[in-house]
Amino acid sequence: MGVNIEQLTKKQKQNFKIFRKQMSEQDNKIKELNKEIESFKEKETKSNKTLEKLSLDMKEYENNLLKINKEIQFSIDKTDSITDEIKRHSEMIFSLQEDNNKMMVNTSTKLEKLQSKHSVMYKLLQQRLMPIDKLIQIFNQNLENSKEKINKLGELENSISKLSNDFHRIESRVCNRYACYVELANNTPVSVGSNISTFDEVREYNGQHFNKTTGTFISPDDGLYLVCVTLNESEDKQIRVGVLAGDRGCTPIEVKCADTSAAGSVVVDMKKGEELSFEVLKADQDAALSCYSSFTIVSLTK
Repeated sequence: MGVNIEQLTKKQKQNFKIFRKQMSEQDNKIKELNKEIESFKEKETKSNKTLEKLSLDMKEYENNLLKINKEIQFSIDKTDSITDEIKRHSEMIFSLQEDNNKMMVNTSTKLEKLQSKHSVMYKLLQQRLMPIDKLIQIFNQNLENSKEKINKLGELENSISKLSNDFHRIESRVCNRYACYVELANNTPVSVGSNISTFDEVREYNGQHFNKTTGTFISPDDGLYLVCVTLNESEDKQIRVGVLAGDRGCTPIEVKCADTSAAGSVVVDMKKGEELSFEVLKADQDAALSCYSSFTIVSLTK
């Protein structure tokens, strides 16, 4: 059988073309595969980076988990301590409730006793309030009497104010006149025929005309003089004292046993330089005048 070389060559050319075409296709596929490989590598690098990041995140997550576990453990411990504290408080509350119940029982018994006592005391108080009501009535009566007395005191105050005005008018007229107040010493002994000459205090106004040693007053001017005598004795003795102006005797003042004091006044017409004294006209044995006895001499002439 004979071989046609031209035909073989054509076939080879066709096969070669086919082969070349297949080779080009293979190259294209290889290029695509290389691209895919490079893309896969890029993805792998990205994956590695993502994995690295994930590993870091996992470590951080593990650290956070450790912290959370520690906090949870701390919370558990704290919860246990709080639980123990709650148990202790509950025990204390239970004890306090028991004590409170005991106190309530004791208080109720004491209240019952107090109520019984108070009922008895209330009855006693009612019994004692009855005389208090009477006392209140008496007090109201006394209050009405006091109001009447207050009204009388108001009237008296008005009278005193009027007298005060009169006194001021009189004072303006007598302010330049001589006046003398003599107070006897306590337990001044007296005897008949003697002058009283023991004095505790002598007060003079507008002049000095009373002799404390002799008990005599010397008239500084002619005119009228008011002489007031107050006698007081404490031994129930009888004493009579007379006012002597010169040789003239005036109306005597007498204190008797039934009295303890007596007072009197007399107006004496005297000349300038004339003496006035207080003579004992009558006296029981061991009679004495007290410190409440006094003499007053006032000039009535301008």
